[in-house]
Amino acid sequence: MIVQRLTNSFPADRLSKAFTNLGQILKTQYILRYLTDANLMQMVQLQLNKGDYHNKLPRRVFFADQGEFTTGDYEEIMNKASCLSLVSNAILYWNTLKINDIVESLRAQGEVITNETLSHISLLLWYPMGRTLLMIYS
Repeated sequence: MIVQRLTNSFPADRLSKAFTNLGQILKTQYILRYLTDANLMQMVQLQLNKGDYHNKLPRRVFFADQGEFTTGDYEEIMNKASCLSLVSNAILYWNTLKINDIVESLRAQGEVITNETLSHISLLLWYPMGRTLLMIYS
């Protein structure tokens, strides 16, 4: 009912103004907390980096035409996007298998690898080496 009233009301409506002001207060509180809390800033930056790496992998894989769809045909664009998603997911799956093999091998040699250590490993960090995409550790 509130959402319906907000969408049907004029911007001058008191309820609409109250929610707008509440949103501005919450946003201001978050920004101030972000600027003063080093842990929050680091956590947000880590998540932004993950998103950036998530976008870099398909861009690196989709190298023809510098990663741009040059046709306006919807069906062809959707086919290319689906194929790109499939290849990107295959790379992430391959990285997962390789990380698992490495961890099992190290554990078999007596190395102690904790969940905390594993939480710092990313499937998305990679560098080109020949024609193979290899993952690296963060």
